Amino acid sequence: MSKVNTFETVFDNIDPEVLKRVQSLRLIDDDLMTVVFSGDKKATDFLIKILLNRNDLTVTKSMTQVQKHNLFGRSVKLDIVAEDIFKTEYNIEIQRAGKGAGARRVRYHQAMLDSHTLKKKDDFKELPNLYIIFILEHDLFKKGYPIYYVNKTMNVTDDKGHCLPFDDGCNIMYINGDYRGNDALGKLMHDFSTPNADEMYYNTLAQKVKYHKQNSKGVQNMCKVVEEYGDERAAQAAYQKSIEAAINLLNMKVLTPEQIAQAQDLPLEKVLELQKEVIQKG
Repeated sequence: MSKVNTFETVFDNIDPEVLKRVQSLRLIDDDLMTVVFSGDKKATDFLIKILLNRNDLTVTKSMTQVQKHNLFGRSVKLDIVAEDIFKTEYNIEIQRAGKGAGARRVRYHQAMLDSHTLKKKDDFKELPNLYIIFILEHDLFKKGYPIYYVNKTMNVTDDKGHCLPFDDGCNIMYINGDYRGNDALGKLMHDFSTPNADEMYYNTLAQKVKYHKQNSKGVQNMCKVVEEYGDERAAQAAYQKSIEAAINLLNMKVLTPEQIAQAQDLPLEKVLELQKEVIQKG
């Protein structure tokens, strides 16, 4: 009796469409990025050192898809949250759509991170330095820079006429995913944009991508992640359609908020919130 090839059997039992999706994934995609960097201090350390062009730090904590809860408002899910030996915190976000990387989103991320940092009676000076880094699929600002920095200054100048910095300890950076310079960052952006691990420059990343695309256990795990993300995206899309339908009904003024909530399977509190927005835009 011939020996069964377990590796092929595993692949044969996977939905072809899901497997196709797995093989097409790149590090710029949330699905793959999450599993590659999840809990991996070495990979996260490697990533941050290139993004900041520094070798004098060491990552001590690394997590992906970190949920920051807000009891009084919107919670956020952060792609990568890390900390180094200097207690500096890092929030790295993968963003394929430029509209999701706006200044107000950065502001909210900073607020959520800071609000979960200090304990009662801690002094504000104990807030750690923070880096919020958006890795964008394309050049959002169309200027060709590899990195765009947000510089905060005051309308007060020094003796040389330079505006004094407003140093709140929060450093904001946008990484141009289109950048392909012949340097560490250019090679990193290349690796983030290719689905083929054999084309990658950095073995640290290539080996992990290969595991999740070629190893039987890695592929099974990756397929599960893809299916879960698909369900989550479908739920988000359905929720967004309900929101849009509720807004249309509120504008038409043919149903009460209670009736709209029931028809669109939304909490009454959400419909009332939408009603206030509709009235304000009036």
